[in-house]
Amino acid sequence: MLLTLFPKGLVAVDLETTGLSPLVDKIIEIAAVKITAEGEVTSFHTLINPLIDIPEFTIQFHGLTNDHLKMAPTLKKPLKEFWEFVGRHPMIAHNSSFDLGYLIKASHDFQIEFPPLDIYDSCRWGRAAYRPLETQPANFKLSTMSEFCGFKLNHHVAIEDTYACLKIMAAISALGIEQKTPKERSFVFRLSQFDKNDCFNFSTRFNGLTQLVQDKNLLTLEYKGTSIKVSHRPVRPIGLMPLPKGPILFAECLISGMNKSFLLKKIKSYSKLEASYWKAGPP
Repeated sequence: MLLTLFPKGLVAVDLETTGLSPLVDKIIEIAAVKITAEGEVTSFHTLINPLIDIPEFTIQFHGLTNDHLKMAPTLKKPLKEFWEFVGRHPMIAHNSSFDLGYLIKASHDFQIEFPPLDIYDSCRWGRAAYRPLETQPANFKLSTMSEFCGFKLNHHVAIEDTYACLKIMAAISALGIEQKTPKERSFVFRLSQFDKNDCFNFSTRFNGLTQLVQDKNLLTLEYKGTSIKVSHRPVRPIGLMPLPKGPILFAECLISGMNKSFLLKKIKSYSKLEASYWKAGPP
């Protein structure tokens, strides 16, 4: 059924990492499953030694410690092998900007070329497919959608999450609905859009922001071009990510309660926000 949506084949990918910022944190596991145009299914999997201490707060999710990874290869060679495995197939992941952000940034750092592939997001696809329907999942997280589609998920095991992404897409393709609009809405970017250094690089004035994000501090941003009529916007940072239009801070706006992308070049100033100063309190 998936080949009706992707007749040239498809590669699903999932990573485990040392944090939530592709511009700063490191990959520690790569998993991918490829379906060719002929229906052949193959997989790729490797652990990665990040050469840094893995933060405790991430270990509670993926269970990978430095002891687990001390004999694993470092990233450069497996990353080349990964792109060889992908070939010219379009790619999909659940919240793909996150996973592809790491792969793109690492490839840029190692000067490894990657093909001009189209990238899709199964979370966006699920939202676009199910929202018009009477019966839909409670939310569009990978674990929730897996349960809704009728299978158990061993979450944060990269190869398991990859197969879950494909099973969700198979369930969506079996709905019997028109898929053109969901496919269009799930398109994230084309890898050829990341061909300039300014997709990754940012001013040294953001070095302090990097540490604040890593320390998970609440922030207040003075942001150029905001739709909310306040001089400074309080946010809960999630991560720093590369995008074709430039590096962004991905964060939850504490006014709207929605996750937003803030272009670094549009952030005029930033500072730490003490939770006690935010009248609404953390959501």
